[in-house]
This record gives sequence, structure tokens and C-alpha cells, in this order.
Amino acid sequence: MEILQLKYFCDAAQTENFSKTAKKFIVPPSNISQTIKRLEAELETPLFNRQSNKIKLNESGLFFYKNAKSALDLLENAKSVLKSPSISNTIKIYIHITRRVVMEAIESFRKTYPDISFITVHSTEEITEDFDIIVTDKDFDTPHLKTKITEENFLLAYNKNKFQLNSNFSSSQIKKLPFITMGAGSSIYEHTLKICNNYGFTPHIVLQSEDPFYIRQCIELGLGVSVVPQLSWFGQFSDNITLQNIGENKRNIYIYKKNSMNHITDKFYETLIEKFSL
Repeated sequence: MEILQLKYFCDAAQTENFSKTAKKFIVPPSNISQTIKRLEAELETPLFNRQSNKIKLNESGLFFYKNAKSALDLLENAKSVLKSPSISNTIKIYIHITRRVVMEAIESFRKTYPDISFITVHSTEEITEDFDIIVTDKDFDTPHLKTKITEENFLLAYNKNKFQLNSNFSSSQIKKLPFITMGAGSSIYEHTLKICNNYGFTPHIVLQSEDPFYIRQCIELGLGVSVVPQLSWFGQFSDNITLQNIGENKRNIYIYKKNSMNHITDKFYETLIEKFSL
């Protein structure tokens, strides 16, 4: 199996057209067709469904494409690192969720490595830049190293007013309660909708804010209830707040690290994983 074979195959998998792939690599279409056939013979399985002049990835082809694409991405990344092997003293982090935990990890890390700088981007928008570390609830294909962490979700309510929860937690108890959450597009907002929908109702949202501190204050004032993740908001509330576990409705946290030769990024990645494990 050769790298050029994988490049031909991955491009053909995307274009679903041997002629377009041949044009891109400036070779006859027969070269692409024969190369793919040799690859299929080596793997002992067809990768495309062929009908007339049309090709389409089959199940085996789709599986192999995902892995071949990741392998090629890793090789390209390694090549770019070797061309410019300088070690950066700046770590760039995309934070979709768990901002508090990430910032605590940065604070802890800089006590040991005070010369290291951080650039953090907190956003719910699609990732369009290159980052050393990505923290999100999205599971996507990437050559980055990935760690998955699962956290519980809790329903929070002020325990001195009519929103007080009891041990007989049920959808009938909460479906008419006012909800406080973050803005549309945020992870907490999406999980609030998902959890309530799982219990058979749409939440009555009375207040939305992009500021977690403001949300906590509103809960403390008894203005409504809120769904919050355990790790992200642990220890952020007073004794006046009741925390109610809401069953199997959990949130996945994915922490991605760019493959590089930067040992400083590797060390921070380890610190971050440890912080989530506390």
C-alpha cells in the first residue's frame, strides 16, 4: 500500500469520479481505476459500488476512507512540523464548553511554567482557525488526539421558594417551572432542550444570558430553575440551592490536542485532563 494510492482513493471517494481525480493528479483515468483496483485486491474487498460510469463508496469504502484520510492528515501535519520545528511558547485554545475548568487549568499550569502564554477563544461558532487545544461537546473526525469525558447534568433550584424540588423528581413536577439558561446555540441551552424533550415537554424559558455568573445569581434569587453540568459548575452555588440529579441525561466533553512536537502543549494537555478528573 502506497501513499499515492491512498491519495488517489481519498480524492476519488470525495469526487465519486475517477476522471475528475485523474484530472487533478494529471494522469490518465485508467491509472486511477487500476490503482483503486490494486488497492481493493490488497484489502480483499471492494471499496466502491460501480454502476455504468458512476462510482459510490460502499460501507467498507466509507470505513477505509475515514481511516485513510486521518492517516494522510497526520502525515501532512508531521511534514509541516518538521519544516518549521520551532517550539512556540504560546498555546492557543478553543473553548466551546467548560470555560471555568480550562481557566483553572491555565492558572495551575502557569505556576509551573510562568513564561508560557495562552490565547483563548470562547465561542459557539464553527471552528475555522488552527488551535492547539479544542474543548467542546462535539465529536468530529480529526487527526488530533482526543479524550472523552462524561459529566452528569443537574437541575438547580432555590430551596426557599415554590420551585423547591423533592426526591420524587418527575417531569410533571418541573414542566411548568420557569427555566433560566444560556443563549441559543450554547451547549447548556441545547442540553436543556434535549433533556426536557426526553421528559416529554418543552421548557418555559424566562431568561437567557451569556454570562454564567448572572445565571447563577438569578437562580440564587429564585427566578427559576436551570440545567447545569456537574464538572463545569461544580462548587459554584450556595447552600440555598438544591441540586437534583436528572437521570441518564449526561453530557460528553471532548478534548482535542493538535499532533505536534511541542512538549509544552503536551504537558498542558495532561494538566487539563487531570483537572477534569478531580
